[in-house]
Amino acid sequence: MTTHTMTPRQIRRAAEREARKAGNKQPQPPLAAAATPSPAESSESAAPTPAAEPQPTTSTISEAQLAANRANAQHSTGPTTTAGKEKSSQNRTFHGLAGSFRLLFWEDADQFKQLVSSLYDEHKPVNDSERRLVDSMAQHFWLMQRAITLQDKMLATAELDHKTFGLYLRYQTTNERAYYRAKREFETGRKEQSKQQNGFESQKRQQEAHEAKIRLTNARAQAAEIENEVKSTMEAPLPGHIRVPFEDLAAAFRLTLQNLNKELAAELTKRPPPRPRHNPTAYASTRTAPKRLNQHPGCAPQ
Repeated sequence: MTTHTMTPRQIRRAAEREARKAGNKQPQPPLAAAATPSPAESSESAAPTPAAEPQPTTSTISEAQLAANRANAQHSTGPTTTAGKEKSSQNRTFHGLAGSFRLLFWEDADQFKQLVSSLYDEHKPVNDSERRLVDSMAQHFWLMQRAITLQDKMLATAELDHKTFGLYLRYQTTNERAYYRAKREFETGRKEQSKQQNGFESQKRQQEAHEAKIRLTNARAQAAEIENEVKSTMEAPLPGHIRVPFEDLAAAFRLTLQNLNKELAAELTKRPPPRPRHNPTAYASTRTAPKRLNQHPGCAPQ
C-alpha cells in the first residue's frame, strides 16, 4: 500500500479547513428573555422612538483561524533572490513596449549588449550627444524586434486577438521610425561637423592661394622692371647720336647674324675637298704578284 505525501500547500489548506470547522462548532451565546413591559413603560413605548443608527458589523474570527492565517502568511513572503524579485516585478508587464526601456525576463541581455557594441563600432560616437543617439538607436531597434517577436508568437497560436495584434504592429512602426530618426540626427550632426572642418580647411587653402597670387604678381612686376631697365639701357643715345628704338636694334642684330652665316657658308664652299685617308688594305689589293724568272709557260709554279 502506497502512502501519499502531502505538499506544504495541501498541509496549509487542511489546517485552514480544520480551523473553520472548529470555529463553526463553538456554542452561540443564549438570547436574553424578553421582559414584560410595565403599564408606564407601555405608555412610553407608545410614543414614537427615533430610529437606531445601524452599527457596523464586524466579522468574528476564531483564534485558530487567525493562527492559521498568520502561519499561511509566513509562507507567502514572495521571492527572496535578486533574480526572483526582478522577475516578479514584471508580473504585470505584458509587452514592455511602453514606458521606460527595460529587458524582459525572456530576453537575452548578452544579445542586447552585443547590439549596442556593434552600433558603437559602426558609428564611433565622439561626444555625449552622439552616444545618446546611438543608445536610442539600440533601444528602438530592440523594441522593434520585440514587437515582431510578439506578433510571431500570436500568429503561432490558434486564437488571434486582432486588437492586441494591431497594438504590436503600431509599436513596431513607432520604434522603427524612432530608430531612423535618431540615425538621421546622428548623420546630420556628423555632416555639420564635417562642413565646419572643411570650411576651415577651405579658408586656409584660399588664404594660401591668395598669398601665392600676391607672390606671382610681385615677381611679374620685378620682371617688368628688369625688362624696362634693359630696354632703357640699350636704347640710351650715345654722345653725338640719335636715340634708336629697341625694335630697330633687334632687327639690326638679326640682320648681322644672317650676314655672318652667309659669309661662313661661302668660305666653306671655296675650300678644296679634303684628301682621302690612306687605306693599306685597299692598296694591297691593287698590287700584282711579281713574275718568276726561268719559268716555262706550260709548267705550273712549284
